[in-house]
Amino acid sequence: MKTYLTLSAIALAAAATLSSGTALAQAPAPAPEFTLTGNIGAVSDYRFRGLSQNNLKPAISIGADLVHSSGLYLGTWASQVSDWAAGPGGDNLEVDFYGGYKTEVSDIGLDIGAIAYHYPGSTKGTTGGTSYEANTQEVYLGLAYGIASFKTSYVISDNYFASSSLDNKGTMYYDLTLAKEVAPKLTASVHAGYTDYKKTNTSSGKFSYSDYNVGLAYDYEGFILGVKYLWNDTKAGTKAYANAASPDYGNGKSNLYKDGFVVSVVKAF
Repeated sequence: MKTYLTLSAIALAAAATLSSGTALAQAPAPAPEFTLTGNIGAVSDYRFRGLSQNNLKPAISIGADLVHSSGLYLGTWASQVSDWAAGPGGDNLEVDFYGGYKTEVSDIGLDIGAIAYHYPGSTKGTTGGTSYEANTQEVYLGLAYGIASFKTSYVISDNYFASSSLDNKGTMYYDLTLAKEVAPKLTASVHAGYTDYKKTNTSSGKFSYSDYNVGLAYDYEGFILGVKYLWNDTKAGTKAYANAASPDYGNGKSNLYKDGFVVSVVKAF
């Protein structure tokens, strides 16, 4: 359930060098066939699609990406999560595995791939006598042009994250983000997302909802410092779903959809 800031594989760049003390320029250095990068981050509240994944508490994450010059990429990412996200009996850890292909066609960026969200130990616990399975798999398609990017994710597993019910295949998430550098090293962003949940699994009804955020990110000597304000268009079903107050979830917070500010710091290496 990672943010797309760290989900994306890092693009390759070719470095050109000029000769020193001669009239002739050296030939551009070839781009490496493979590039391996890592990232580590901390956030005041790990939010995924608008909902807190660590009970409105801070979380630490770490990840790595392997990119081929063809545009193919593989990556993994891990973060602390609460009992609500990992499931009763889970190990309070999320580990994601993803891979795909990035290219550009007529100035339009294209990103197609798949991601598996894994929660070690998630099958150990039960809620209301129902076996709990948090592991979720999705395929995605992303498009980018100028300051705009749009991404659609489609659930291919029966389960959908913190829902204990099955038959969730076909749940969709739509992500529209605008991001622009407004000053040197300072980027402003606006995001709107919509979770179209396939199955109604609560007495309150279907919990499909919209999530929004606005933010700023500043590159300070390689550390990306970020702040966002997030809010959600929640319905009764959303509130019933995003509720970790029961003993099964360690008597956590009832309002995992709560509006508020989140600050973060990410370092790539």
